[in-house]
Amino acid sequence: MAYKRLQNTFAESRLTLPFASLVTLAMCYLCGAVEQRLWMQTLCLAISAYLMVELSNTHQLIRVYSMMIPAMFLLLFCVTPILFPDLASGILLLCAIAIYAMLFRCYQLHRSAGWVFYGFFCLGISSLVFVQSLYYVPLLWLLLYFNLRTLSLKSFIASLLGLMAPYWFALTYYFYLGESDYFSNHFQGLFTFGPLFDMTQLDEHQYLSLGWIALLALIGIIHYLRQGYHDKIRTRMYYEIFMVIDIVTFLFLILQPQHYALLMPILIVNTCPLIGHFMALTGTWLTNIVFHLIILVTLAIIFYNVWMHSSNFLSVMATSACSFLPL
Repeated sequence: MAYKRLQNTFAESRLTLPFASLVTLAMCYLCGAVEQRLWMQTLCLAISAYLMVELSNTHQLIRVYSMMIPAMFLLLFCVTPILFPDLASGILLLCAIAIYAMLFRCYQLHRSAGWVFYGFFCLGISSLVFVQSLYYVPLLWLLLYFNLRTLSLKSFIASLLGLMAPYWFALTYYFYLGESDYFSNHFQGLFTFGPLFDMTQLDEHQYLSLGWIALLALIGIIHYLRQGYHDKIRTRMYYEIFMVIDIVTFLFLILQPQHYALLMPILIVNTCPLIGHFMALTGTWLTNIVFHLIILVTLAIIFYNVWMHSSNFLSVMATSACSFLPL
């Protein structure tokens, strides 16, 4: 019988995801989910977590039973509590997972136009929130051709229709409001750039979150390049997509840091499978130590960032509580 380290026991436990969920619920509450009535943001996060569970299970991203991918997804989101109150970030998070959930079903599928349409429809929705999402379109076409091996004339046309479909609905809405110039202003964002490498726009908490997620992505990428051959070819194609999108997004964020809040959700979605695979499918004494360090440092960063983010909220709560005391 193979010896299981604490790392493997934790990674394969059914309590892993509930633990991450409790941490996430605490983060949401401390960041004002109830006080500020952030119900839509909470709903987007809940649906995103469910889709991440389905994505991991349906496509067998880990070849043993493990909830490490959705658990790390929740923990990495908690590392960046600044994203939670921002509804646009929540929509991008949800759309990024939905795109993979749709497009991964197209792997070597001859009649894939329907799934391609739905995947690019989600991308079109994300571009309504963050127009620079359209930069990913040529890259996704290449990944459809080389990794998913499903790009054809029909699926290419389906992708264009999927991208345009959300704009048809939005066009009707804005014409009804009398704002016909909305889209001309919207698409100007594709050609508007801030100063390159201007990292002074980020504060210490954003630096900390970005640096930690980038380090985890690097660990996951190196691990998969060394050990990915154990997986099926199909799974390797999926992980190559995660790696390519992760690297491109990180470079995009370094070049244009003003988009931090809208690019971090994409980084989180692509990093959590990579680090989740590392944490679930390694078992040496060194990786056991690294596993514990990752969990402890992640929880420490969550505590530090959430504590600072929610300090005003906590002070208001304390003041309100003291007002009822007979002083």
